Amino acid sequence: MIKALSGGEPKMVSHYRILGLLGAGGMGRVLLGVAPDGRFVAIKQIHARLLDERDYRARFHREVAISTRVSGAFTAAVVDFDTNAETPWLASVFIAGVGLDRAIEQYGPLPVSSVRTLASGLASALHSIHQTGLIHRDLKPANVILASDGPRVIDFGIARANESEEVLTEVGSVLGSPAYMSPEQAGADTVTAASDIFALGSLLYMAATGVNAFAATSAPVTLFNIVHSEPDFAKVPPPLRELIAGCLRKNARDRPTASQILDYLGVLPMASPWPEPIHRDIAAQGASLRELTDDPERTQIVLTTPAPTVPVERPKRRRWLLIGTACAAVVAVVAASAWAVSSRGESPAAAPAAVATLPTLAQLREVDSCGWLQQALGPTLPDGAATGVRRNTAEWSWKTTSSWGCDGSAGSGRITVELGSALTGFASTQRTVAGLDLLRRGRDCAFAVGTTWGISVDTGVAADCALAEHVIERLVAALGSLVIDPAAGTSLASVDPCALISGDELKVANSSGPAAPTAHTCSWGGDGRLRVDLNRRTDADAGTLYNGNAVDIGSGLLVYNASLPGAGSDAGCSTVYRFRAIDTGTHESVAVDLHGAAPREKRCPTGETIVAALVPRLPQR
Repeated sequence: MIKALSGGEPKMVSHYRILGLLGAGGMGRVLLGVAPDGRFVAIKQIHARLLDERDYRARFHREVAISTRVSGAFTAAVVDFDTNAETPWLASVFIAGVGLDRAIEQYGPLPVSSVRTLASGLASALHSIHQTGLIHRDLKPANVILASDGPRVIDFGIARANESEEVLTEVGSVLGSPAYMSPEQAGADTVTAASDIFALGSLLYMAATGVNAFAATSAPVTLFNIVHSEPDFAKVPPPLRELIAGCLRKNARDRPTASQILDYLGVLPMASPWPEPIHRDIAAQGASLRELTDDPERTQIVLTTPAPTVPVERPKRRRWLLIGTACAAVVAVVAASAWAVSSRGESPAAAPAAVATLPTLAQLREVDSCGWLQQALGPTLPDGAATGVRRNTAEWSWKTTSSWGCDGSAGSGRITVELGSALTGFASTQRTVAGLDLLRRGRDCAFAVGTTWGISVDTGVAADCALAEHVIERLVAALGSLVIDPAAGTSLASVDPCALISGDELKVANSSGPAAPTAHTCSWGGDGRLRVDLNRRTDADAGTLYNGNAVDIGSGLLVYNASLPGAGSDAGCSTVYRFRAIDTGTHESVAVDLHGAAPREKRCPTGETIVAALVPRLPQR
C-alpha cells in the first residue's frame, strides 16, 4: 500500500514528516505524512516535470481553491496547503477507509441498509458542494471512501462552479469518467448540479448490484447507453428502485436535488454502516499505519464524525480551525476531513454534547424491532417498580406486534415498542433525551421521541413509569446501532405504503391532498378518504373477515372485504390482500380502507381495483 521514496528525496514537506508514497497519477502524486502532533496527513503534489508548465500550476491552484470552499461531514476538507512553494502541495487528514470500487470488487454488492447509508452520506456531501455553487463532475466509486462512520467524497480535481469558468483542458474534450457521466456530460451540454445526482444514481446502482448501469465494451457505446438506454432496474432491490430510478432520469429537471434526497432518506449513518469484512479492513489499515510512526504514543486515531470547518487566514497558506469534535484517522487516498488545529496556539473549543438524530421511516422499516430492543436494553432492566431491582432481560418473552413493533412480557410487566408509529395524543414533557424532545401520552406510562411519528414505548397506565423511561433512554442511546432484519427485503415491513399508490389510484378513490405517512400506513384526504395499512394480521385479529367469502379480483388474486364503522354515507370498506403466511394463523397483509367515496355500494369494488393495481408493486417473494 505504501512505497518508500527514492533515497535523494526530501523527508519533509513544510513541517510534515514524510513516511512514503501512497500513489501517483498523470498530474501528481500523493504522499503519506505525519503532522507535528502525530496525526496522519495526505500530501498531494504536482509532478516535478510539470512544474514549469503554467497550465498545471493554474489547475492545481484552482483545485486547492475549490477544495477549501467545501465543508461538510462527508466531504474532503483541506488541512493545509502552499501553492506558492517551489513544489506546490495540498494536505488533507487521512480517514481509515476502503475505496467503494475496491469494496464492491472484493466483497460484492452492499446490502440495502448500507446502500441507504451510502446514499444519505453522499447526498449530504453533494448538498455541501452544491451549496457553495460547485459541481463535483466526477462522482464515481473510486472517488468515494467507505469510512467507519460513513462515506467520504474526495478529489475535486475537475470540479468547477459553472460552465462559464475557464476550462483547463483540451478543446472539445469531455471531463469526467464515462461510465458515471450524466446524459448532458456525455453530450457535451450544459452541466449543472443535477449531473452529480445522475452520477449518484449510477454509483448507487453499482453499489446495490455490483455492475455499472450503463457500461459497455467501449466508451462510445457506454456514452450512447447513458443518453439513450434505461438500466435494468430488476437487478436493484425493490426498496432502492424508487431512489435510484429518480436519480437516473434522463431529463436533468426531473431529478431530485441533494436536499430532497436527504428528506427522503435522512442523513445519519449507522454506527457500523458496512458489512463486517469492510470494517475489519478499515481497522487493519489503521493498525498498519500506526506501526509506521516512530512514536506511537503521539499518534491518536479518532474515528468520529467531523464538524464543520472555518478558515483562518495566514501568509502563503491557511490552517483550518475545527469547532467541535476533532476527526483524525487514516486512509490511503487524499480524503477526509479537517482536524482541530488552533492558528494561535489556543486550546480548541469544547465539543458540544452529542445530539441524537432519529432514523428515517425507510431505516426504521428494516429494523428487527425485538432484536434491537433486546440489544439496546442489555442483560438486565428495571422491574418497573423503582425499587432498584433489575430483572434478567432473558426472562422476558418477546414477540413482533401487528405493526412490526415489539411486545415484551414477564409476569405482570410489559413493554410495547413501536417504530415509526403515529404519535397521536403525545405532548412534550419539557425534557429531552440526548437532545430529542421527550413526549408523553397523558398520564400513561407511554413515552416517545419524534414529531408526528417517531419511536414510542408503553408499559401501561401505572403511576410508576421508571421502566418506560429507562427503555426510551436506552433506545435513543442505541439509535446508531440499529439491528436490521435480514428478511426485511422480502417482507411488507420494508415497503413504503405511500409509494404503492399512484395518481391513478387516488383519482379512482376520489382522494387528494398530501399523504400522511407513518412507517406502515399512509392516508390521503379529499371526498374519498383513502388509507393503506401494511401489517401482520392474525386470524384472531381479523375476526370473521377470513371466514367470509374470498373475492377473486383476477389472475387468482383473492381479497376479503369487511365493513368499516361510520355513520350513514360515511361507512367504509376495508379490502384486505393476504401477501404471505408467516406462520400458522399469521399473515402479512395489505388493507385498503375507503371512506366517503360515493356511491357507497362501490367502495368495496373500488378497493378491489386499487389492490389489483398495487399488488405488482409489492416485493417478490
